[in-house]
Amino acid sequence: MPQPEWDALVEEVRDLRGRVARIEMATGMSAHAAPGAAPPGWDAAERAPAAPETPGILESPSSLLPVLGRALLGLAGAFLLRALTEGGTFSPRMGVAVGLVYAMLWLVWAARTPAAHRLEAALHGLTSVLVLSPLLFEATTRLHAISTWTAGALLLTFTLFGLAVSWRKDLLIVSTFATLAGLGTSAALLLATHDVLPFTLVFLAIALAMEVSACLNHWLSERWLTATAADLAVLLATWLVAGERGLPEGYAAIPHAALLGAQVALLSIYLSSTIVRTLLRGFTFTWFETAQCALAFLISVGGGLQLTNGDARVAPALGLLALLCAAACYLVSFLMLDRGGEHGRNFHTYSTFGILLAVAGSRILLSGAAAAVAWSVLAVAAIWVGGIFLRLTLKVHGAIFLLLALTASSALEQAAGLLLGSRTWPGGAPWAIWSGALTASLCYAIGTRHAAAVTPSWSSRTLRILVAGTAVWLAAGIFAGLLTAGYHLLFGAEATHAYCATLRTLVLSATALLLAWAAGRWDRQEFGRLVYPVMALGAYRMIGVDLQQDRTAALFLSLLLYGAALILLPRLIRAQAAA
Repeated sequence: MPQPEWDALVEEVRDLRGRVARIEMATGMSAHAAPGAAPPGWDAAERAPAAPETPGILESPSSLLPVLGRALLGLAGAFLLRALTEGGTFSPRMGVAVGLVYAMLWLVWAARTPAAHRLEAALHGLTSVLVLSPLLFEATTRLHAISTWTAGALLLTFTLFGLAVSWRKDLLIVSTFATLAGLGTSAALLLATHDVLPFTLVFLAIALAMEVSACLNHWLSERWLTATAADLAVLLATWLVAGERGLPEGYAAIPHAALLGAQVALLSIYLSSTIVRTLLRGFTFTWFETAQCALAFLISVGGGLQLTNGDARVAPALGLLALLCAAACYLVSFLMLDRGGEHGRNFHTYSTFGILLAVAGSRILLSGAAAAVAWSVLAVAAIWVGGIFLRLTLKVHGAIFLLLALTASSALEQAAGLLLGSRTWPGGAPWAIWSGALTASLCYAIGTRHAAAVTPSWSSRTLRILVAGTAVWLAAGIFAGLLTAGYHLLFGAEATHAYCATLRTLVLSATALLLAWAAGRWDRQEFGRLVYPVMALGAYRMIGVDLQQDRTAALFLSLLLYGAALILLPRLIRAQAAA
């Protein structure tokens, strides 16, 4: 081969090798390239310098040994302090004070540890806990050097100090150990000393500190821990005081006023933090906040009601508080959050709390019948306001109030007995079913009137079917009760009840036909949706009741009426559709 051609081939091979080397360097596939070296043809500015890595303190098992050694020396210092206290060098109170400062110094050391050395910071924080917790436990239970109130104050001081020193770097490890020390030692002392009140206040104070931090977007993951401790402490105190046998022997006294204050404090802490976070800071409701607010309300209000035997003013006060909170939730949800978008979840959460608080408050203040009247008024008002301002949420709440009112007054139960059973008129409180039918009809009329110019959504249509069905159910029950009462008025109280069953089947069949006619006559789709459920109830009545009667003539009339309704319904529906 001529020399020029050979030289050209060599040059091409070199060029190809350089390109392959550059590709390997670019993709990181080169295992043998020297650090900082570049393939031929690369400029020095294009070289990717390797960033030097600083070896961490815990990169190897041997590097863990000095950290463990320092932790053991810390514990040795704690035992030395104990020996000096037992030997009389330090008084018990002085020993506790020195031990508290010593444990705090370990917390400071943990907070000053570089953030990358997590295990080292954790061991330093654990050392501080192991120094403080046994010291306070023994000083309170065995040596009786300090009171339970003093122990609680020291634990709270230690916890707050831990939160403070870990704040700037947002050191979750340090704050967690400080919080666990305060909560765990307080729980152990509560069980050992049977003095519930001081440590319950410690739990509440730590919970308050944690919620203040959460409002500033710190320590969000620790909230459930302090909330659980506070809930259980208040629940335990309530159970001990309100139990049938009273406070068990050996427990320190818990004044009713102090317990009521703890219950109110629990509710206030979490309501306040939730309001600040969702309204002032603009955060979205978390599942924790939703569940904890509901739980705090149940514990506080439910526990407060257990104390009504000692003070009759507690229940009315709690009822008024619930109603005021309900009004506030409604105002917040509809005046500040009813804009959709990112506030949608907050709106639904506040409005849901509003109706729950309104139901609870009215039920605390009023008896069954009075509560039914109040809920009926609220049902009409909610549906009316929801219709004026086109707020489906208010209409839904109105329907819920309506169902609660009808259930509390036994109107739904009476209608079921008159239509599907063998109940005789009036059979109880006739005012309940009459007022229930009137309220349901009024709610339906108001709801459909204000929504006439708006195309109903699926939710709105479902709501209209529910309210219309309730009104039809009660009206049919009244009609069935009047017919059967008239039958016995004509033929005597001893007349057979077989024809009463036929009259009830007649009511159901006639109701289905009227609904089918009204659906086409007034363009009410909800009436059409109710036709077949009513006929299904008629079938249930035929099989379960009418076929069990001993009069053949009555059974013949029931079958005749129901069969005629089945024949007429499709024709009536087609005729109305054609019109």
